[in-house]
Amino acid sequence: RSDVTINLTGQDENNVDIYRVTYQIAGTTTGAGSVDGEEYTIGTAVNEDEREMGNEKSFQIQADGNWQIKINTYNKENIKVTTNTINVTKDTVIPVISSFTRTARAASTINVSVSASDALSGLGTDGGCTYYLGDTLKTTTGNTYQYTGLSALTGYTLKVVVKDKAGNTSSEKSLTTYSGGSRDFAYTGSSQTFTVPTTGTYKLEVWGAQGGGTYGGKGGYSIGTISLNSGTIIYVYVGQQGGNPNTSAFNGGGMGNTSNRYGGGGGSDIRINSTSLYARVIVAGGGGGAYSSTTGGYGGGTSGGSGGAGTGGTQTSGGGGGYGTGSFGQGANYSGSYTVAGGGGGWYGGGAGNAAGGGSGYVYTSSTASSYPSGCLLNSSYYLTNASTTGNNRSGHGYARITLVE
Repeated sequence: RSDVTINLTGQDENNVDIYRVTYQIAGTTTGAGSVDGEEYTIGTAVNEDEREMGNEKSFQIQADGNWQIKINTYNKENIKVTTNTINVTKDTVIPVISSFTRTARAASTINVSVSASDALSGLGTDGGCTYYLGDTLKTTTGNTYQYTGLSALTGYTLKVVVKDKAGNTSSEKSLTTYSGGSRDFAYTGSSQTFTVPTTGTYKLEVWGAQGGGTYGGKGGYSIGTISLNSGTIIYVYVGQQGGNPNTSAFNGGGMGNTSNRYGGGGGSDIRINSTSLYARVIVAGGGGGAYSSTTGGYGGGTSGGSGGAGTGGTQTSGGGGGYGTGSFGQGANYSGSYTVAGGGGGWYGGGAGNAAGGGSGYVYTSSTASSYPSGCLLNSSYYLTNASTTGNNRSGHGYARITLVE
């Protein structure tokens, strides 16, 4: 507002017409400019003497500031009858956005918060924040907002502008961020690749596959949290359920060798920046193969379960039992002329036997790193936290999930 017009009519308390009117302008300039014909620099305190006016007066205020205009009325005896005050704001200063941040995220939502200030008018009564998803207008509301309808683990550019009560609009502030959510991996028979989309904290979960046969040992479950940088390549290996004799299950399930002695289930694991067994950061053991109605040992946990004869893999060695020994990442196959079921895959595979042992699980942490055999391709930056491995959890093929936590 730059032009101020005052219209005044009235009488004193004795019904005598107003005889004389004056006005005064007071305030402090927050921007250089003129006030009622006088030029002022920024930061000048203005306190004009009374100036004469008629029943109408028009003048300009071009300097930014909060201005108080007093209107004094006098009767014929030159006695001041009334003083009325009008407050006027002249504001051309745009608001300033100091921060635009993400406060939470999920698979389909991102929550944001805006901090902004305005020197004169103050922000709009509704918060004055207008939000955009890319260049698409979403809404005008207060200083917090939730974007909805998003896709999981997807990058977005969010934008906001702020308007003050005088109608001035801030410069645009943008935020490039990712939604949260998970990526799931089912069994495919080959390794699967996941490129970390954004630096953050991720939860890793893997489930080992069940051993072959109706009574095949169930696969294990392992979970842990890890910090990963954008662009890191993750290789996911999801174990195959153990099958018929003389067939091996994907990712370490050992072979059985007669019609009722089944193969072990494959372990499931996640590897970082390499497809090598020595890049595994988390492993869930596969269950041991069944023998007829004799249950195979369960997979997972720090040691896999034992079957009818085959024992489970441990943190430092494969399972045995006298009919074939598991190894690093591989359940035992039948050996020689023995008629036995195959061991489950895992960190270390289960031993073969009349119902075979399950493979062990593993989580790479500061306290378990010493269990890694020579040749480990990981380092301490990949240590898991909130990590554990348990057995006897999953039927059928294995599974894996990667979740962006924060």
